[in-house]
Parts: sequence; C-alpha cells; structure tokens
Amino acid sequence: MLTATKINVDLTNITSDQPRRDPAIQRTLQTSSYPTATLELTQPVNLPEAPAEGVTYNLTAVGNMTVHNVTKQVSVDLQAQLKNGVIVIVGSTPFTFADYGMTAPAAPVVLSVDDHGTIEFQLFLTKG
Repeated sequence: MLTATKINVDLTNITSDQPRRDPAIQRTLQTSSYPTATLELTQPVNLPEAPAEGVTYNLTAVGNMTVHNVTKQVSVDLQAQLKNGVIVIVGSTPFTFADYGMTAPAAPVVLSVDDHGTIEFQLFLTKG
C-alpha cells in the first residue's frame, strides 16, 4: 500500500515536439513565478503486496494537484507493473488551463489551442 507521496515537477523543463511552441508554454504556465507543480496523495493507493512480474494492475490515486499556485483535488488513473524488480507506474489525468487560473497557450504560428488536455507521467519505484 502506498500511503503517502508528494511528487514535485519542475515545469521549467517542459518542452514540446516543436521548440518554437516552448516559449508560449512557459509564458502560459508563468514558470518564472510558478516553477513547480505538485501532486500529493490524500488517500492510500492499494498496490499489491506481492505483485507478479509483468502483470498490469489498474489503480486510482486521489490527491491534490497544485499548478500555478492553485490546488485542485484530482483522481489519477494508474497502471502499475513490476519489471525486473522495479515497479513502473504510468498515470494520466485530465487538465484544463482555466481550472488553474490560466488561459491556453497562444502563439502566432498556431491557429488555436484547446483549453484542455491530459497530463501523463511515468514513475519508477525501487526499494530503498
């Protein structure tokens, strides 16, 4: 069981597949004022006590996500799998810029950008 965790993300390192978009992303996130986003569990996640190698476990994590100095409760869909002694967790959750006090990125070379998307991440857990 995963009872507590806090994940900090350095937003100043976010890049897209097109470098010309990156300044608009950084301006939207206002990374000079809000360089970090966090996700902190508010409820335990029931990981299998003895996970089987290669088996995928579908889980849900509930926590508080803080972006742009705004905190919202989120539910994050997770898939966990034991691979060679490492627990690999892949997660995703919907994201709307307006929910966090931001407007969608804008740049002259882009006609339009949706106000919503998905935050995706991958974690590697090992015994300490």
